Amino acid sequence: TTTTTSTTMLGLRASGSQVPIAARCAYARLLTLPGAESCPPTISSSSSSSAPSATTTAAATTTAAAAAPKAATLSNSASAATPLPRPRHHLQAPKSSISGPWGGVRLLSSTSEAPKRKGKAPPRPKDELLKEAKHHDVPVRRKAVRGLGKHRDDGQAIEAIAHALGDEDVAVQLAAQYALGKVAEKGDERVVKATLEKTASTCEWTRIAALSTLADVTEPFGHATRGTPLDLEVDAAVKRCLKDEDWGVRRAAIDTTAKRAEPNSSEAIEAARALLQDQMGTVRESAIKAIAALVPTGSREAVDWIAPRLDDWHESVRRAAVVCIAKIAARGDQHAIELEKTACNDRSWIVRKAATDSLAKTASVDDLASLRKLATMLEDFDPLPRMAAIYGIAELCGVGHRKAIKLAEARLEHRDAGTRQACVQLLEKIATQDMTEIVRKVQERLEDEDEHVRDSAYYALEAIKKTAPERRRWISDLPDLGDLDRLGFESSDDEEEGQ
Repeated sequence: TTTTTSTTMLGLRASGSQVPIAARCAYARLLTLPGAESCPPTISSSSSSSAPSATTTAAATTTAAAAAPKAATLSNSASAATPLPRPRHHLQAPKSSISGPWGGVRLLSSTSEAPKRKGKAPPRPKDELLKEAKHHDVPVRRKAVRGLGKHRDDGQAIEAIAHALGDEDVAVQLAAQYALGKVAEKGDERVVKATLEKTASTCEWTRIAALSTLADVTEPFGHATRGTPLDLEVDAAVKRCLKDEDWGVRRAAIDTTAKRAEPNSSEAIEAARALLQDQMGTVRESAIKAIAALVPTGSREAVDWIAPRLDDWHESVRRAAVVCIAKIAARGDQHAIELEKTACNDRSWIVRKAATDSLAKTASVDDLASLRKLATMLEDFDPLPRMAAIYGIAELCGVGHRKAIKLAEARLEHRDAGTRQACVQLLEKIATQDMTEIVRKVQERLEDEDEHVRDSAYYALEAIKKTAPERRRWISDLPDLGDLDRLGFESSDDEEEGQ
């Protein structure tokens, strides 16, 4: 009876028909009877046919109703069986489920088992991984290379991973770069030597992967592993690649140079300055970042080296220039502030947003000219520069700053809805509960013609009413996205564990 009921209901499910409630309950009860496990549901050849007729549906209901008395008291006639009650949705069955014809079905059970959390799986056999590292399928090779990274200090694993740096697929190369950083301690001679050999490859992608890996597997300047004959070979190889014919290799070389060089190293800085004139925008961008990483804070000449790149035709170069000027300059540096103000008028919203962030970092709290410029960015036609102005003013001025509040108040009736919303959101962060006039004007925005302004006004009022009347620093709730180049590179460390 269990098999017949299951087959009929699976046929109804496969055809998309609604399974009757009585049939569901009967099937669930049958599965709880002793010996029901020995009768697994099977799908007959007719289950894939079109939607059943009303006769078929009635037959399924009759069959299920006839089976129900096996779970209760048997009667002489199947037609005299008591109808099963409809399930009550407010009653929750214990956490025990099965896979029935209609999906997951909750069964009554006296015990409930908590799901077991998977632990870290042990490393797969090395011989198996070494074989799969040469497989024709890219995902198989990639997983094998990452798996070899778990075999710590194994010479064969190191050699196989280093060989994968020359793989034809970039995904496998990235997996090899990750694995080489895990297979041994940083600065391990075997790893460094195997990676160094790949910098002489005829394939530019392999040279790029090798240079990027050398930045990860070698220690910074001053470590005991630096200055050895092998380390000097690494320096020579990286220096040679700075003049490589491929722009990707040059970019990887200057990135590695900036990470390995001594702070304020004149040789490394000169190499980066030379690449400021490179024909490729991404190389110029990396050269700017290298200078910012090498020079000391407050270096006026470094700002002057980078300043001409604010007129670069490539927007990512202009963005890198204004970001690095803020990183180098000291707070209150008027020369850097003027450069950042100019960049706030850039034709690209990417640059304007970066310039707004940079201006907020460089300006001082009593610099009213910079504050007015930041307030002007609340009127930008793009939402991201406006958001940068909101957070920049709030972080620079803090809660209760009267001038910043006045600048936002003056734009509450701006013709652009985005500006009105930005001002409401700024007041939400810096206004206090004792400012009755501000509260009144924000309440007026509840009748704004734009729904986004109305929503922001509602939440702003809720926040202002909770803010005590005192001057204090406002701390941003945004995540730190300063290192976007590395963001997500190690996010999949455990993606294959438990498999």
